[in-house]
Amino acid sequence: MQPNYLALVNIFGAETRYTVPLFQRPYVWKKDDQWLPLWDDLSDLADRVYLAETDKSIAGHFLGTVVLEQTQSQTGSIGRREIIDGQQRLTTLQIVLKAAEHALEEVENQALEATNEQASKAASVAFRQLAALTKNPAYADDEEKYKVWPTNDDRPAFREVMDSPNAQALEASDTRLAAAYHFFIGRIREWLGKKPNEPRRSTTLAAALKDHLRLIVLDLDDNDEPQAIFETLNANGAPLLPSDLIKNWLLWELTRQLKPKHFIESSYNQYWRQFDSDSNYWRTKIGTGHAARPRVDLFLQNWLTRRTKIIIPSKHIYAKFLEHVDPRSLEGATATACDVPALMQDVHADAASYRTIEAPTGTSRFDTFLRRLKKLDIVVFHPLLLALMRRQGSGQDDLDTTAIVLESYLVRRVICWEQTRGYGALALALIGVVGQVPPGEPAAPFISNALKMDQAEASAWPDDQAFKKAWCENKFYGGYRRARVQLVLEALEEFYQRDGKKGEPIVQFDFSSLEIEHILPQKWQSHWPLSGEPEALKNREDRLHRIGNLTLVSSPLNPTLSNAPWTDRPNGKKGKRSALDEHSKLRLNAKLVKGHTSVWDEQEIDARSMELFEAAKKIWPRPS
Repeated sequence: MQPNYLALVNIFGAETRYTVPLFQRPYVWKKDDQWLPLWDDLSDLADRVYLAETDKSIAGHFLGTVVLEQTQSQTGSIGRREIIDGQQRLTTLQIVLKAAEHALEEVENQALEATNEQASKAASVAFRQLAALTKNPAYADDEEKYKVWPTNDDRPAFREVMDSPNAQALEASDTRLAAAYHFFIGRIREWLGKKPNEPRRSTTLAAALKDHLRLIVLDLDDNDEPQAIFETLNANGAPLLPSDLIKNWLLWELTRQLKPKHFIESSYNQYWRQFDSDSNYWRTKIGTGHAARPRVDLFLQNWLTRRTKIIIPSKHIYAKFLEHVDPRSLEGATATACDVPALMQDVHADAASYRTIEAPTGTSRFDTFLRRLKKLDIVVFHPLLLALMRRQGSGQDDLDTTAIVLESYLVRRVICWEQTRGYGALALALIGVVGQVPPGEPAAPFISNALKMDQAEASAWPDDQAFKKAWCENKFYGGYRRARVQLVLEALEEFYQRDGKKGEPIVQFDFSSLEIEHILPQKWQSHWPLSGEPEALKNREDRLHRIGNLTLVSSPLNPTLSNAPWTDRPNGKKGKRSALDEHSKLRLNAKLVKGHTSVWDEQEIDARSMELFEAAKKIWPRPS
């Protein structure tokens, strides 16, 4: 490995191409994390160059390290090196140079209009000096004109920026590379504008960029292992994700197995490219605070858990991946060739299932379960769902039946205030159960039996008696997360829409504009008189937040209900019952209005809790 401390003019000045191999991640740098700190460094350097005395040397600014590997080039083509580490930095520097070119050209035109020949000439020279660093002057193929050639999915956006004649041509572009360009040209314009039409301002900017920005360039030799270096080096930019390392390993493993280049590219395009081309989806962080992780890493964590049947900590995804796919990583293990295309195909297929789990769009009972599972905010069963969705013997009927089983187990335990601590281990155990189901047979009966036979108090499936007691007596509003209470009410509404008939596909209903409403209002004192006896007050407060006193209403309807009494007033002003009857289209409210015509009190709340429980038993049944 040969290190060289080089200025940008030495890196980009010669006819050389720096290409990004397939295993590299897409462009991920952002304004606050990378662009702004980089500009702070660039502007400080430009200020130092501007203020330096003529006969004094200027200390360069070190931007970091890049690792390159020499590659074979055809006779007559431009020499090429692959970027093993540092592609984010080199790509950004090309964007900076292009932005500076355009800003200097703007200064030149402004100086011409002002008939300032000296400033115009200085800006023109500076412009041409930087232009030589962004384009190779002679090339055979069109892509050879670019000094840096990014990974596949960044190429159209990179071309758009580097081929643009001016900033105006990029105004409508919303790519991340265009955003980087707009950020830097804005800052460069500000810096140049501090001394408008001063010739030395332009020459200073060009000198700072090309002569005083320095990188350590490490050239690999034949004895160096590019993959190991890629994994261990972590430049000052965005840290590598476990998914980046896994992608790197897969593609380098194909190279180690001497697969032809077209085969490697085909495998990448067919099975992995989606994670790069749809980076806005896959690299978005899920969760809050320190627990937030990019979606692609959460998915791979679930995929690996399904495959290994062990709980994979987020910090050890890559290490556990190596243990799973590469026996060479384990001491004493026999080296065997990994079937990389089959592995990538498996990941690709599970990725499609994972997107369905996260955002179901169908109307099946299984899709409804997925939507409800998200509101329950229970994610440890995702590996089990991946196993079920990929299983040959589990068609739609089996998935629908399994949905009822799992949803009943989880909802009943939520209502009974049971702990969730052991769910991770339970999910792994159920993956094992699914793996033992004879080929071609449905998995739902085996899962149901496993849950039913588990009599441990910490993981038991609540029976009807326990479910009824919790349903009718527990505090729902304020006792459970609001999203879970809403889930229960929405499930009741969907059940009533189907009139409780089994086997019909669930109607997909938009509940987004609905909110929870207390029938007996929380501020009941004005229109809901009660004797002052302590027992009566306790009974009311106990029942105020129970399920029997809750319903769903639309946001516009809610204020009109407010704290109104149940029945109409003598002066003709409508009460809650009439408002619900007139405006609500929900079956939940139609049954409420029809079944409780004249009074709404503690006894009616108890009666409705029982009515709803009869529906809940059918929605979330438990085998006897």
